Amino acid sequence: MGYRIPITLGNIEPLAYKPYHPGNIALVCEGGGQRGIFTAGVLDEFLRARFNPFDLYLGTSAGAQNLSAFVCGQAGYARRVITRYTTRSEFFNPLRFVRGGHLIDLDWLVDCTYRDMPLAFDRAERMLGQQRQFYMVASRSDDFSAAYFPAQRDSWLQVIKASSAIPGFYRSGVELNGVIYQDGGIADAVPVREAYRLGADTIVVIRTVPSQMFYTPRWVKRMESLLSESSLQQMVRMMQRHEKSYRRTQRFIEQPPGRLRIFEIYPPKPLASHALGSTVASLNTDYHLGRRCARYFLAAVGHWLLPRDLPAHAHGPARPSVPPLAHEAVRQPAGETL
Repeated sequence: MGYRIPITLGNIEPLAYKPYHPGNIALVCEGGGQRGIFTAGVLDEFLRARFNPFDLYLGTSAGAQNLSAFVCGQAGYARRVITRYTTRSEFFNPLRFVRGGHLIDLDWLVDCTYRDMPLAFDRAERMLGQQRQFYMVASRSDDFSAAYFPAQRDSWLQVIKASSAIPGFYRSGVELNGVIYQDGGIADAVPVREAYRLGADTIVVIRTVPSQMFYTPRWVKRMESLLSESSLQQMVRMMQRHEKSYRRTQRFIEQPPGRLRIFEIYPPKPLASHALGSTVASLNTDYHLGRRCARYFLAAVGHWLLPRDLPAHAHGPARPSVPPLAHEAVRQPAGETL
């Protein structure tokens, strides 16, 4: 059985662990909408400390957006996107939604950020090179299975949009290679199992909710009842898939298989911000909380993961069984478990 090492403010448990050889290291980032501001704080602190021993990166929704800024080496980028753009009515507009439009306008968000502060793809490509891998998660709209898209310049922004396309809120979904995709959180909100499948020996996972927070069956049953009255059976199946996947992932984190080590960085209590509709003040509070949690992680255990004799990326993780082509995803079949 592996080990889970919880990392949050006020938890001294990491101080009791002894150093070990980390092997291949993955960085996994959970989604969560505007709650991704916590992740932005963690990753900005990593960039400040030049801490990047990772071989593999996987992110879902807001996690994919945050990791994009991280691999591009753009400190402060994700914070600016969340606080300056996702708080505007052009992006989040309940009145537009009531009138039949999108609740969240991902087209506007992607177009504006690309125009005003584009991602440094050249830098990301140099950093990733031949050894490191970055995958973003989206969910097929037909069977809700997870697809893991490799980060490639010509499809990068469309994949981010697909990974963030919350069903119902961004009504159309995003078409990639003739398939409609929606928010990756439906099928794999925290892609730690995929990181393990790709060969990670150590996983650093950044959460946007306190550890061990579940979606309760009572909540799911209430939503099922509400939606079935509106004949939205597709949404019911989507929520059931999400809840099942989320619970399976949480069990994986709490009981890692084999000799896997999981460092779980998470807020000590529910964040002040929400998935949508957060105030700038609450977002800034959670951003600085993320930076403090990252500083604790770096001081307590970060040195365990730094390379000794070899570069951090000298031994890359295993490639997927079928190497992905341009615009092609590595698809996880519906219901597949490890």
